[in-house]
Amino acid sequence: MKRPLTSAVLVALVVAATHTDARACKRLGPITHEVDAAMQATDHTPPTLPGIPRAQLHYGEGSQAGCGSDCPDVGFISIPADATDDMTAAGKIGYRYTLAAGELPPGLTLPATAVERNGSDAVVLDWDSTTGRPVDFTLQVVAIDLAGNESAPQSVSITDDRSHACAVARGQASRSGLAWIMLVALVASRRQRRRTP
Repeated sequence: MKRPLTSAVLVALVVAATHTDARACKRLGPITHEVDAAMQATDHTPPTLPGIPRAQLHYGEGSQAGCGSDCPDVGFISIPADATDDMTAAGKIGYRYTLAAGELPPGLTLPATAVERNGSDAVVLDWDSTTGRPVDFTLQVVAIDLAGNESAPQSVSITDDRSHACAVARGQASRSGLAWIMLVALVASRRQRRRTP
């Protein structure tokens, strides 16, 4: 006959369940865009930069606004990077960002030079998402191919729509739910042992 789980084993399972989802902080650094001098003699066609979809904000877990970032105090702004070019691959097109309106949130510094995608089809910038300050600014974006040709500028508005922010510490919520399941199992195990002659 199978022996019921002991209290010690169940407690250990609860502890493991609440720690297995721990994530290391992963910050994406910028990838500097460099012009290829050899292409400048033959490529004179600028890239095409379409209208930029809304940027996505991912709040750090230490923020009261939401979650999504693996870093407690750091959020990420993901700006779609969809420019195309006749001679430069999409992943090698650079993007230059300048502030067009509003004020950058604390902890956000725009790259000093053009940068390439460092995320999936996007340029990701990190910022301090724990200040509680509202995010509301507009960037002017220019795409640059490997020959240094520049697209017509586009604008992207970046605001924090907190109605779409995920719940604070979503991962912690799922871990606590698993812990409750373990606790119920612990109580059931004790009752079973009491009934066993």
